[in-house]
Amino acid sequence: MINRILIQIVVVIFFSYCNSFPAERGGSYLQTFHWHYYQKYLPEKLKYDEKTIPVETYWDWRGNKIHLDVYARKDASCKVILVHGGGGNGRLLMPMAKLVLQNSNCEIIAPDFPGYGLTVTNDDPITYDLWVNLLSDLIEKERKVNQKIYLFGLSIGGMLSYHAAAKNKNLDGLIVTTLADVREKESRDAVAANLFLSRIGIPLNEWFHWITDPIFVPIKWLSKMQYITNDTKFSSEFENDPYAGGGKVSFRFLRTFMNYNPELEPEKFDVCKILLIHPGLDPWTPFKISKTFYDKLKAPKKLVILEGAGHFPYEEPGLSMAGNSLKEFFGK
Repeated sequence: MINRILIQIVVVIFFSYCNSFPAERGGSYLQTFHWHYYQKYLPEKLKYDEKTIPVETYWDWRGNKIHLDVYARKDASCKVILVHGGGGNGRLLMPMAKLVLQNSNCEIIAPDFPGYGLTVTNDDPITYDLWVNLLSDLIEKERKVNQKIYLFGLSIGGMLSYHAAAKNKNLDGLIVTTLADVREKESRDAVAANLFLSRIGIPLNEWFHWITDPIFVPIKWLSKMQYITNDTKFSSEFENDPYAGGGKVSFRFLRTFMNYNPELEPEKFDVCKILLIHPGLDPWTPFKISKTFYDKLKAPKKLVILEGAGHFPYEEPGLSMAGNSLKEFFGK
């Protein structure tokens, strides 16, 4: 039995090393088709049409070519950077951009973080710290005089947005759908694919990181990607999208994500106001996970539970509640 397990481990490691690096991407989303599949599941007000396809551009950052989806707006009083989490990309979040556009005078920037979407990475290892630094630098790149700037993080992008805000310390507002602090055991259990990974696999990855760091595995091996929506067919689209939930992630990224410490703990975070619009029917990151972190926050804050909405909150009445909350948040 032990020999069989050892053989399986060796096979997994060998297979992973042979597929160690994500494929180089680049190009345009107009040349891909997976994101089109999501349209049939979305309500009409969140769907793309020919007039609402974002402009695409690339930003050269530390030798990486970061893909950006952009909704520019003349004389915009504010700018929102949409922040995806694990298994996402900027294009996947653009329906949320439409929600922002409908309820504010903001323009939108949605980056693909290294390892996801169309972003082209250099040969440097992809770590969670890299993501935090990228987002902090993007805030500075997009900053304009007399224009407020906000981060809007969905899923794990919520905590990523918090970490970047804590690092940058110069932001007008933070909007998040979840706040899962994966340093805590309960949050790790919720985010990880299973308890074996959370309680045994993650510690083993930390102890043997000198072996495991370079290994890439499918994202869905590490997380509950099936819960990204409450519609199994919709979730399956995400899981099979090679630019999103069908991609791979390294154990190095997992390790650095699980052990990242923010520059400001929540008890000292007073950088900006915070709006937590938490899905009411989220089986992946239940509200109690976010509430633990939210309750510690020093900054001015508001909580809205989106009734009837899942992890990717597109269902009513939660969607309308989110829109109303955004309108109030941006209007202040």
